[in-house]
Amino acid sequence: MNTRLKSVDIAYQTAAIIPPPYAHRYTLRATVNRAEELSVQFSISYLERDELTEDEILSEGFTQEDDFSWEGTLMPAWTQALTDLFAATAFQKTTKSARDDENQFWLSVETRDDDPLPPAKPRNREAWEYLSQELIQAIYETAKIESPLKLIYLRKDPKNQDVELEMNVFFSKRTVRTQMQVGNVKNAGELGWDVLNPILKLIYAGEFLAEKASPAPPDHSGRYLNLGDGLWYEFGTSLVNPAGNNAYLTQVQERLDGLASE
Repeated sequence: MNTRLKSVDIAYQTAAIIPPPYAHRYTLRATVNRAEELSVQFSISYLERDELTEDEILSEGFTQEDDFSWEGTLMPAWTQALTDLFAATAFQKTTKSARDDENQFWLSVETRDDDPLPPAKPRNREAWEYLSQELIQAIYETAKIESPLKLIYLRKDPKNQDVELEMNVFFSKRTVRTQMQVGNVKNAGELGWDVLNPILKLIYAGEFLAEKASPAPPDHSGRYLNLGDGLWYEFGTSLVNPAGNNAYLTQVQERLDGLASE
């Protein structure tokens, strides 16, 4: 790979209008070692939670032990991902304070043959924020705090064979293993990481109604998603269009049916 990248430092804090228990900040330092792996130091802390009771925190799906620090190594695939994004990045220097509705995000990069770049805002900030979230997920997975993501798409049709597409997403390796089952026939394969990203963005834009989802595998015709949380979300019932996007379900259906037919 022979990357020029030496280190990347990221500092992030949620917007001032984000309330506890969601408000948080994190710092992340990633240094490329001789094996071109990433040596990572990561710390995340949640803010102003002393204003809430334990029950209020738990009711939002959090715990009182969500602060987390980790030091370890991630695979060279992550070095390549950071290198590629850095190559496509231009910076803007600014002294303006973040607006109350704006997350704070600062990036500092050091290469092997240049002086360190001072903390600045990347013009492609959204891409860096998204990659940072993937990187944090890889950290939690490597630290065995969370399991690899599993998504299952099921299409049950009484007139045709059932189709089930399972995607096992390994953020630590930046790989996606798939298993397709049509009727009783199974086939294993892989999905490109660049293909996965828009799929995840599309899926998680939907409105998932857990109270209407089923813990049991579906037994009637329809289209379903299982996000690895033990629940089956039926299109149009427990998975519905988000506000302002009446085409969402159609888009998801077409995208996943397309993958299932490849």
